[in-house]
Amino acid sequence: MDILPKTLIRASVQGTVYLIESASGNVYTYNPESPTYIGTLEKIPDSEKHLISKTNGCLANARVKYRSDIKEVMTTLR
Repeated sequence: MDILPKTLIRASVQGTVYLIESASGNVYTYNPESPTYIGTLEKIPDSEKHLISKTNGCLANARVKYRSDIKEVMTTLR
């Protein structure tokens, strides 16, 4: 079980809202009572800039690199 950091910020990444630990870049589901670790932030490389969503969010140049078992995690959360 992942130990939750004390400070998670609410942020939009490519139009989806997550809870993010800014110091580590760890990304959690947006569930303030029980956030679940789902991956890490990664910067979109220059070679893929054409894929950036045209959003007003401050993290429009980042994406989530989901953990390898994300399908199982999301199924469990449903």
